[in-house]
Amino acid sequence: MPLLSVNLDMAAAMREVSRLNEPDPAQAAVLAELAGADGITIQLRRDRKYIRHRDLYLLKGIVKTKLTLEMPPTDDLIERALEVKPWMVTFVADHADSSSPASPIEFDSAPVDFGDVTSRFDGVGVNICFFVDPEVEQLKGAARAGASAVLINCAGYTDARTVEEAQAELDRIDRAVQAASKTNLAVHCGRGINYKNVAPLVELGYIDELVIGHSICARAMLVGFERAVREMIELVRLPQRPE
Repeated sequence: MPLLSVNLDMAAAMREVSRLNEPDPAQAAVLAELAGADGITIQLRRDRKYIRHRDLYLLKGIVKTKLTLEMPPTDDLIERALEVKPWMVTFVADHADSSSPASPIEFDSAPVDFGDVTSRFDGVGVNICFFVDPEVEQLKGAARAGASAVLINCAGYTDARTVEEAQAELDRIDRAVQAASKTNLAVHCGRGINYKNVAPLVELGYIDELVIGHSICARAMLVGFERAVREMIELVRLPQRPE
């Protein structure tokens, strides 16, 4: 059964909208862990919007499970991550326009020597993951760069408008996670996963961790943060169907 890492970016986005100091992502992290979450994920952007430097240092000291930092591979963010030393850094594609949403790494066109970057993080005991589309060539690129894990983009599946589209994308993810597992890459999945579409992903097997944020934060507004996390954990840890 996969682990659950709770992404707290939405809590930080709500704080940004209010222009106040709440909700506090650090408090949300404590509640998520008390509810049984296996890890906490945050994204540090070029423009430092939503998650702030203060959040990063607070969460490093507070999180008792695993802290994962998603970020583009810019020099200043790399230096910050090397200083803080989260459990894992997940690299997303860099965009000069910081308002662009995080997108998957494309290794055939990436302007960064990820092998060198990975070596620097290996030296301080930080695991490296790459956010990639569910394509075998991208998985091979992550393996060549020395990654210990990949975060597979599930947006094609979670955004599908028909059952047929969803099944085709689920099959694509299935092929990718099986290929990743054969290369000894830990398999994480994220983007758009919610209470209604998570079960088919869990049933695939091979997935080590699910990274879910927006859906949990949205439900937390109605039922409270701890209950929202517990309800997702119940779905993630359902026994798999026998083959």
